[in-house]
Amino acid sequence: MRRFPWFIGGMSEAAISDSTPVLLGLEAANELGVIEQLTQALANRTEVRDTRELQRAVLERQKLQPPLLANGIALPHARTAAVTGLVVAVGRCREPVPFGPERVLIRLIFLYGVPTRGISEYLDSVAQLMRVLKNPATLAALLTTTDEADFRRHLPYANLALPGRQTHPTA
Repeated sequence: MRRFPWFIGGMSEAAISDSTPVLLGLEAANELGVIEQLTQALANRTEVRDTRELQRAVLERQKLQPPLLANGIALPHARTAAVTGLVVAVGRCREPVPFGPERVLIRLIFLYGVPTRGISEYLDSVAQLMRVLKNPATLAALLTTTDEADFRRHLPYANLALPGRQTHPTA
């Protein structure tokens, strides 16, 4: 298995960065509200050049084909010059929020800002995230825990865009 240098700790104890925004109590009436809150959570990240442009790009991408997964998970993202490095904000809604034209009910959101030349890092990150989320016990914990530190511990192998780290996989 490839290891990513932006993990914290070893493979058995790695967790997402303390600087990755995790919002466990999102209260939004709709998809727009969720995306606004998550992009705002990224506003102070050095990799984000323009928060409004990031939000606009994510919303445009959502119109094309919103990435909605089973079990109430969404992966809104955009490839944009508004970010200089891969960034992510994680949110969990208190109540399910309708996403997309089919109004799929979503509770867990991983919003990515992807630099124009960073698609491989994004795809690697999502692939690792999917491996984690396919575990029913992990998904249940992510949907129910009220403790942010506990939430972070349940994402042990997901590369969630740690700041200031090299973004190339190593062997």
